[in-house]
Order: sequence, then structure tokens, then C-alpha cells
Amino acid sequence: MRLTLIIPFYGVEAYIGQCLEPLDQLPAEQCEILLVDDCGTDGSAGIAAAFCQRHENARIIRRSVNGGLSAARNSGLQEAAGDYIFFLDSDDIPIPENILALAELAAAQKLDVIKGSFSYYQEETGRETDGPNVGQRELCPGTRLFMEQSRQGTYEPMVWQCLYRRAFLEQHRLRMAEGLLFEDELFTTPALFLAERTACVPKKLLLYRQREGSIMSGFRKGTGWCESYLKVCRGLSAFNESHPSEASALLDDRISRIALSFGKNIAAYHLEGQVRQEALAFIREHRKEIRELTMRSSSPVLRLQALLFNCSPETFIRIYQTAAGRN
Repeated sequence: MRLTLIIPFYGVEAYIGQCLEPLDQLPAEQCEILLVDDCGTDGSAGIAAAFCQRHENARIIRRSVNGGLSAARNSGLQEAAGDYIFFLDSDDIPIPENILALAELAAAQKLDVIKGSFSYYQEETGRETDGPNVGQRELCPGTRLFMEQSRQGTYEPMVWQCLYRRAFLEQHRLRMAEGLLFEDELFTTPALFLAERTACVPKKLLLYRQREGSIMSGFRKGTGWCESYLKVCRGLSAFNESHPSEASALLDDRISRIALSFGKNIAAYHLEGQVRQEALAFIREHRKEIRELTMRSSSPVLRLQALLFNCSPETFIRIYQTAAGRN
């Protein structure tokens, strides 16, 4: 078994060293490390180069233009030679012995996808908080794993929560959707639906850094997330229609939840001023399509939320913000 770690980097000089240092533990004969330079201008490339000088199994892939996280991941995947692939973000902190253990288990059981767990890491305080309790799941189809975790409320689509068999990704031509935020939704979920052999092991793969300035903290700065959410919903809807399965109804639930996030994010991230007005304008502009997306679910709770949201987005946002404040 050979494992490829794909690590895109851009503007992470303050974090990439902490990401790479634990990888010293990985056996060079079993692992290749591909560091994808997405044309940053800080000192990240120098830190990556120094790491590669010390590790013969590591090398840098330099992109000619900045393309964003998805494009960088695809660049790494194009050159990967490992039997299994693990995508690692350069501001997170890996737990290499667990990553390798899952890769070895996946190879032994010939799994298409294996899923692990993670912890949130608060940069300011250094506090670690466990992510969803995914539990142990033996060999099963990916749709079954998606269904069980969706019903338990533990399903997360982060691409780095899984290891993927490279031949499986090639067989289904799975690549990251470029130019989007939340691109993981359009990779991990289809991968699970297509996977015949999956498993889940509650081994922690990494510490997921929560920091100001990350992609996920950009909600308050603009409304690019609105277009990304809509494209993600469209993509998942098209996939669900072309790949009907026992999990289709639960995927419809997920699509509805994502669509309701047009309103929930305005409340949860306390969007105000111009950003709030632009987000509301986007909702009004795409009101018919968003209504159809939010109403896909057969869940009475989600349909009730959708009815309120579609009747009056402003009222929905006020109610959700009040409820969130109580929690």
C-alpha cells in the first residue's frame, strides 16, 4: 500500500510548518507527499521547500496561476501515484499515525472510501473540541454510511475526513469543482454514493483549525458564498436525479438544508449593512429556484422552515437569529 498526501498551500506561512512537522513520522517507503504551490507570495514556499529537502518522498508541484483550493487539489491528484489519497489543508494539524492506519485498513479491505473523525482546534485559545461522533461502521455501501450518519446528525462532507482509493476516483472521474466555496459537498457526497465498499473508524485524522481569515470566515466580507451555495445545490440535485438510490430522500433533505442556509447564514454570521442587503437581493433574484430547492425535503420540520423562509426571508432570519441567540 502506498499513500499520497495532497497539501495545497497559499498564504499560510504562519501555519504550514505546524502542518508539515508531524508528517516526519510517516514512513517514506509508504507515503508520498505532494505540496501544491498555488502561487502565494509569502514565505510558505520556502517552508515547503525546506521540508522537501529533508524528505525524499516529498515534492512541490508549482501551479502557473492561482486557481484556488479545488484547482490545487486537482493538480495534486493529477500527479498522485499512491493507492490511496488523503487531502490535507495546510493550516490544519494532521495526526499521521491515524491517517496511515486508516490507509492500511482501507487497503486490507479493498475499500473505495474510508472515513475517520476530527477535532476542532481554536487558534486563539488552543482548545480542542471533538467533532461529530461518527462511531464505528464496518464494511458497507457508501449510501448506507451516508444514510446512517445523516440520520444521526453526524454527517460532514469535508474532503479531508476521508481517504479515497485513487483507482476509484479515476474510474468515476471524480474531481473537485473549481471556483466554488464549499466544494467538498460536490466531491465527498457523490463519492460516497458511488462507493460500493466503505467503512468508518472513529480515529481522529486531524485538528481542524478555526481561525480568522480562513475561507469559512469570509461570510461577513461579501456574498460570493451565495452563488456557491446555489451551484452546490444545483450540482447535488442533478447528481441525485441521475443516481437514484436508497439514500436519495436523505440527500434531498441535505439539499433543502443547504438551501435554507441562504437565510440561516445571514443570521448565524450576523451579516449587516451592504453585505446583508446584497445577500437578501440574491435571495429575491433567485427566489423561485431557492423555493424549489428548500421544498425538496419530505421532512415536516424542514418543509415548515421552508414555508416560512419562502413566505418572508426577513422574518425567518429574525426568528432564527433569536433562537440562535438563546443557544
